[in-house]
Amino acid sequence: MERVASVSRPLKIYFLPFFSPGHLIPLVQLARLVAARGQHVTIITTPANAQLFDQNIDKDTASGHHIRVHIIKFPNAHVGLPEGIEHLSAATNNETAYKIHMAAHLIMPQLESLVKHSPPDVFIPDILFTWTKDFSQKLSISRLVFNPISIFDVCMIHAIKTHPEAFASDSGPFLIPDLPHPLTLPVKPSPGFAALTESLLDGEQDSHGVIVNSFADLDAEYTQHYQKLTGRKVWHVGPSSLMVQKTVKSSTVDESRHDCLTWLDSKKESSVLYICFGSLSLISDEQLYQIATGLEGSGHCFLWVVHRKNKDGEEGDSSSSSGKWLPEGFEEKIAKENRGMLIKGWAPQPLILNHPAVGGFLTHCGWNAVAEAISSGVPMVTMPGFGDQYYNEKLITEVHGFGVEVGAAEWSISPYEGKKKVVSGERIESAVKRLMDDGEKGKRMRSKAKEMQEKAWKAVQEGGSSYDSLTALIHHFKTLVPNHVNGNGNIDH
Repeated sequence: MERVASVSRPLKIYFLPFFSPGHLIPLVQLARLVAARGQHVTIITTPANAQLFDQNIDKDTASGHHIRVHIIKFPNAHVGLPEGIEHLSAATNNETAYKIHMAAHLIMPQLESLVKHSPPDVFIPDILFTWTKDFSQKLSISRLVFNPISIFDVCMIHAIKTHPEAFASDSGPFLIPDLPHPLTLPVKPSPGFAALTESLLDGEQDSHGVIVNSFADLDAEYTQHYQKLTGRKVWHVGPSSLMVQKTVKSSTVDESRHDCLTWLDSKKESSVLYICFGSLSLISDEQLYQIATGLEGSGHCFLWVVHRKNKDGEEGDSSSSSGKWLPEGFEEKIAKENRGMLIKGWAPQPLILNHPAVGGFLTHCGWNAVAEAISSGVPMVTMPGFGDQYYNEKLITEVHGFGVEVGAAEWSISPYEGKKKVVSGERIESAVKRLMDDGEKGKRMRSKAKEMQEKAWKAVQEGGSSYDSLTALIHHFKTLVPNHVNGNGNIDH
């Protein structure tokens, strides 16, 4: 039998992040981790998206990691968007967001040209690029999809797709069958969201497994449940932010200390509730008003980051709008009592969550925010905004018990439209008190949050589950390449 000559070499791996920071950042973090393990990495993206992470790549390159960015053109003219509007955080309405999603399909010819000219050993696209399934088959390249959320969410999507009868009633709660836990949803998923998520399940097919920004202890029994349902291997490589923190060297940035951290210094340990709903979501003035009354009624200290937008989706200021979004004299009262602080703009969220004065996080349940809270050991008050955030709430509150549920009054697929139905201030006040009052329920949630924090940090250490999963993942990449020589001098077939 004729021997085939083989050369031991780093793998050439292409990463394709989706055009949204919540998707892009964790996949770029994974790319950096793979490059730090000695592989040759290329991140394929557009100019405005590259600006979201360029500095980190420059640092990695300076450290000797083989990582580069390949720029493709965003099809602005084809979808009718101005130059520079290339990711969802630059969108202000549903129409713009839809055009960005359309653009994600129109980049395929540029990818095909690149792959034909310089084929990769492995291709890792975000799960939202559903066209990569047929694309990879056509060009005979090995594909593993990246899912920036948890495998628990995917199990929820499967169960809901399989059991439409669970939503036969006109009102909730709706019990979701065939899951490891008896879970309920208070509102029905919108038809548009159901259609979108079901297309993602189809896009996973023929992938050599699925890579998720989570860790084994967080997804718990749902990993085995998913693998039994689909036959696909799950690779946990998260929390990716912690993995990067432990693996990739970064220079210390000397920045002036934010005023909120000085304010937190004056507060007792675990006495402050931090509130932030992300930078994408448009929250109506009516809902902001109810949040304010709930915070005021709770009697607890709070630090509230407000991204308030006008009807065009642009950042607004309370003094320049006629809408009443705070109770009369609210800001003056909390300032006088030194009980609360409002930040209208950017805030250093990881530093806030890690401050000893912070004892809870009222959150929209975006996955990156959830991962940051877990990494900091902070229990949550959950108030989902849109999309998969309704599922994340259940993982936090019903599966693991390190949070208390506020819930939502209606299901939204879009962050760009304020909900018509609002959650009452009384409901918010009650949830905040359950967590922040010095009662047994709050103590249990705080204890469980610390336990999950320890598990997250253990997962990313050498010998931890996510660390070892990344090692196994890279070895799996090598098995996909014909006659690749591994580090032991043996040929992987």
